[in-house]
Amino acid sequence: MSEGPVPVADPVPSVWLPMLRFCLLVCVPVAVLATAAGAITAGWGAAGSALGAAALVQAFFTISLLVGHRFAAASGSRALRAFMIAYLLKVVGFGAALLLLGRPGWVDPVWFVGTAVVVVLAWQTAELAAFARSRRLYLP
Repeated sequence: MSEGPVPVADPVPSVWLPMLRFCLLVCVPVAVLATAAGAITAGWGAAGSALGAAALVQAFFTISLLVGHRFAAASGSRALRAFMIAYLLKVVGFGAALLLLGRPGWVDPVWFVGTAVVVVLAWQTAELAAFARSRRLYLP
């Protein structure tokens, strides 16, 4: 038996901000490549469409990770409520913005949707990889 008090464990670092950083490190180059490809192959409307779609997707997912960071220490039910409210506000807010603003004439729907799908897939893959790396497996 050791003498003296038991040392306090270090706090577990938040997984949310490193996950956000990693997702952005993966998705920003994807957005830049899609924007450049759009500009080269289909013009500035395609480039703007690709950039706008990438920014919209990244903003949508960034909000979720920031909510996770903010409520990481909260109880499970409080954190779940925060995620649900944030998701509802994001869907309603982004949906309303897209409906109210409409589609400008310069937007290329193919480049917008294509880039959005590619960035969503890249973000989800990066988030899954970052989340998997943040966990430790303890076997009995």
